[in-house]
Amino acid sequence: MSHDIITEIRDARKELLSLSIKDRERLVRRIVDELHAVRSSNFSNSPLSNSTGLGDLVARTYDTIPEIARMDDKNFGMVLDQFAELLETITSIVRLPTAVLH
Repeated sequence: MSHDIITEIRDARKELLSLSIKDRERLVRRIVDELHAVRSSNFSNSPLSNSTGLGDLVARTYDTIPEIARMDDKNFGMVLDQFAELLETITSIVRLPTAVLH
């Protein structure tokens, strides 16, 4: 799992008032793509690889991206905070090796 998405969420949280609806949609889509990647991965040691709850979250969130993006700033910020916490928790569970940059 990439720590970049968590940083991106935190940065977006700081700049929340300047995010357009399209920016918000892209961010939520990127978050859900990251969750889907973890869910779809074949990490044999990951308890999340077969998680139906995570799969349901991904599917339902994909279906509601436009509504999420149009939330008022306070609620959208809370959603971002919750996604950041979820991704941090998943990162601690999965413990993927750090990517090597070339």
